[in-house]
Amino acid sequence: MTKYLRLSWLLLICLFPVAVKAQACNSMLFGTLRDNRNNSILPGATIKIKELSQIMVTDGDGHYHFNNICKGNYTLEVTYVGYQPRVVKVNVSAQKELDIALISTSTQLSGVQVAGVKAERKPLQVTGRLEGRALEMTRGQSLGEALKVIPGVNAIQTGPSISKPVIQGMSGNRVLISNAGVRQEGQQWGSEHAPEVDPFIASEVTVVKGASSVMYGADAIGGVVLLEPAPLKYQSGLGGQVNLVGMSNSGLGAFSGLIEDSPDKNNHFSWRLQGTTRIAGNAKTPNYYLKNTGLREYNGALMLGYRNQGWNAELYASSFNTKLGIFSGSNVGSTEDRNNAITRPEPLEIYQSDLNYKIDRPYQIVNHHLGKLKLSKLFDKAGTLNLQYSYQQDYREEYDVVRGSSQNRYQYQFDLTTQVGDIYFEHHPIAGISGRVGVNGIYQRNYYEGAYLIPFFKSYNGAGYIIERWKKNKLELEGGIRYDQKWMQATKRIVPRDNNSPLERPEFNFSQVTGTFGMSYHLPSGYRLTGTAAKGWRPPSINELFIEGVHQGNAAFERGDRNLKDESSLNLSAGISRSTGKLTGDISVYHNHIDNFIYLQPQLDAQGKPIFEITQRGGFLSYQYVQVNARFTGADALVAYQLTPHFKLTGKYATVRAYNTDTDEHLIYIPADRYTGMLTYGLPDSKTFKSTLIDFSMTHVARQSRVRDDQDFAPAPAGYTLVNAAISTTLPVHGYAWNLSLSVDNLLNKEYRDYLNRFRYYSADLGRNISLRLQIPFGKNNKS
Repeated sequence: MTKYLRLSWLLLICLFPVAVKAQACNSMLFGTLRDNRNNSILPGATIKIKELSQIMVTDGDGHYHFNNICKGNYTLEVTYVGYQPRVVKVNVSAQKELDIALISTSTQLSGVQVAGVKAERKPLQVTGRLEGRALEMTRGQSLGEALKVIPGVNAIQTGPSISKPVIQGMSGNRVLISNAGVRQEGQQWGSEHAPEVDPFIASEVTVVKGASSVMYGADAIGGVVLLEPAPLKYQSGLGGQVNLVGMSNSGLGAFSGLIEDSPDKNNHFSWRLQGTTRIAGNAKTPNYYLKNTGLREYNGALMLGYRNQGWNAELYASSFNTKLGIFSGSNVGSTEDRNNAITRPEPLEIYQSDLNYKIDRPYQIVNHHLGKLKLSKLFDKAGTLNLQYSYQQDYREEYDVVRGSSQNRYQYQFDLTTQVGDIYFEHHPIAGISGRVGVNGIYQRNYYEGAYLIPFFKSYNGAGYIIERWKKNKLELEGGIRYDQKWMQATKRIVPRDNNSPLERPEFNFSQVTGTFGMSYHLPSGYRLTGTAAKGWRPPSINELFIEGVHQGNAAFERGDRNLKDESSLNLSAGISRSTGKLTGDISVYHNHIDNFIYLQPQLDAQGKPIFEITQRGGFLSYQYVQVNARFTGADALVAYQLTPHFKLTGKYATVRAYNTDTDEHLIYIPADRYTGMLTYGLPDSKTFKSTLIDFSMTHVARQSRVRDDQDFAPAPAGYTLVNAAISTTLPVHGYAWNLSLSVDNLLNKEYRDYLNRFRYYSADLGRNISLRLQIPFGKNNKS
């Protein structure tokens, strides 16, 4: 089966540059739509080939592409809000480039209300995206799990309910999450602290792969995850949608509802209210239940918007609240019991039929509250000035297994507050150059109660940056530079667990200059070449410097090192992509060198046996934060080919090699090679069912054989192959398009252990999971 999967994606990649030649009508018409007065691009315009009834909408860069059309004479009808419609005659031979200029109607109209929202500016780097059906098929999953469908993106897990994104081998504080335009600042002290975000809020999720420090600041050394809500609708009429999800494994049920309106008759004001609930019980492997792995989650968000005469104001507020059970099999007490648990093929206690929703100790309670205010002013001859302020509070309590009078008290309590201010100006094109210049500042403060794990601290971060983009015809260039300065002070006792020990207040100063340069070139037949070189950085986090104690979620004792230095990376990447025609996809390669790379290293004795830290709560596996020079190299590929009007073949592949260049050995906790082959069948439409798709896929994850057995507490688990299936359709109901889907993950109920699951030491991964999803829109503006 592994040979078949490898052959399938290799065949697709080989077909990538040549398949177009076999098409009968292989001509192409492409170009850019611009304003005839200031040469600015016009995204979101509609272009129609009248003779073919083909319609194309220009992308965020104003580009359009019509592929696989026959040679001949055609009529183009071009329309855009605020501009005069235009009809253009064109003769298409082989590859025809036609740039079109539109004339503004601003001199003829008393005013124009722009209904769209300017797309967030992204660097010219390799990206992966979840939107439309692909996003809908992940509803109900955590963010980390949902992103695993993107090549090069994995999840590091702590049991079935906690996962964090891994981009090209890097995770944790190296992957920045932007939630509704705000950098997410939670307590990322370990792999069992999952991002405090509700994926239901996003209408599109974008993963920017590689260092993005110039645009997004420190901590974006590995990549960025952008969760972007749909733009507010400035249209009168109450509407929204309801999402319902049910899953067989863990008995998960999820409900998410959204309601919005623009009650102002002039459509200056708009609002949206969204809420989500997720409840799950004990998860199940193919042969037994995982006790105490349920969750409760209650989230809500409010968006308010106002716009008038070039002014835009947006208020966003959200609240994320969850209670997560920690697998009981990871809390086994004595050193001998833990040693036995690691070597056993299954947990010490087996539950054959125990799907209940009760959450006992150990568990976590997390509350994350976010507020954002953004003001923008458009200056006709200059550009747009943006001011944004955000406030976040992340409150966490962790409850361990205890006896006696401490039954109702937490062991750890953390309270992290973050305030961020941003000011930036996006100027109109000057000699074909457009860009952004800005400054930002971050203030953080953290308190704790209970047992010591990390100290009190406060930090200040200031930065200034400039990013410029030049575009001409098929070529686009981007360059940027940024300077960051971070000051941090910790407050702790010299002996952490001695309340009579004197206090110390060590201070840290970190600063770096980062830069980026990228290019994009549009080739014939819809191909696009990209290449980037980016320098990123990341100062050590508070846990890496000072943690000392039992990390309850990991069932591990961790130690920091206050002498750690800041990380510095040089990331090189290149890719080729195609988004239209029978053959689509993207292939990218990357090389990332990181000086002073920080990671959590398992502590082993001279015989390669686990070192245990003995505490009052038992014996725990011991970890130490260490620093090395590292090199990450790899490749990601996603290639799809439309075999027939109804059949589509898709192949995905991701590989990463991570080395400690000081010792020339592989780093641990790096994703293994991953292959996916998928066949999709599209059924013809009927009166009852529209856009019906059936997917059948196989994913093979190889064994992480590059890591020696004496580098980890247990050998890397065997590779595995999972079979998945799904069907989705659209149901026309009283003028609305209801979306219904049924999917089955791990169809054959195979038992396996994933290398990136920290609880692979104690149990197998999840068994078969059947998911049913239904999306119901309502309101006159949501009629299809």
